[in-house]
Amino acid sequence: MLINTLGIPASRPGRSVAALLGFLATLSLACWVGYGHDPHLADENQLMENIQSVALLLAFLVHGWRASKLDKKSVGFMLHAGLSLLMYSFLLREVVFRDFGAPGNQFWPWAEHVLRGIGWSCWVIYLVTFASRIRGIWALRWQLLATPVIITALCGAVLMASGWPFDKKKFDSLSAQDSGFMEELLEMNAYIILLVGSASASLREVRESEERRSD
Repeated sequence: MLINTLGIPASRPGRSVAALLGFLATLSLACWVGYGHDPHLADENQLMENIQSVALLLAFLVHGWRASKLDKKSVGFMLHAGLSLLMYSFLLREVVFRDFGAPGNQFWPWAEHVLRGIGWSCWVIYLVTFASRIRGIWALRWQLLATPVIITALCGAVLMASGWPFDKKKFDSLSAQDSGFMEELLEMNAYIILLVGSASASLREVRESEERRSD
């Protein structure tokens, strides 16, 4: 299963975490070397941004697929449905659809508006449903926070937040282009972590692992 190959398992996650960190370090080094040869590597619609978009698209699909396999009234469904929507929102933030196509072509700008409208509509439905189930979700807050899927999401959020100073050019010692590269590098790592998190152990897998250990 995908959870057993790509994601971080509920028990003995050390090897998976080490493999992920090693991969991210190698990819970051490769991007750093590539940036030295091609300063446009981190520009719009270039390699690093394309990697981000693919990672977010896959994370959106995996979370959505996992949500579809769960009881619609379960906390697990709310978890994966919410994260799937979050990945969808991040994807729309990264991909500028209106820049596609020839100048004057209105298809892509309209497509972007439609996709954003779908996203907002889904968020309204999700938040209304979330509010109606808040007690059940809050009761499981500590169990949820201990799951690899949430831990990886939080790690990804920290990396994304770390890119903010570079986005705002807060470091005078860095050129605007170098700041942009650092922002994209941090975001790329964050989105890959979110992709791995989408396939990592969630509430159900953690419970099953605990039950096996208690047997």
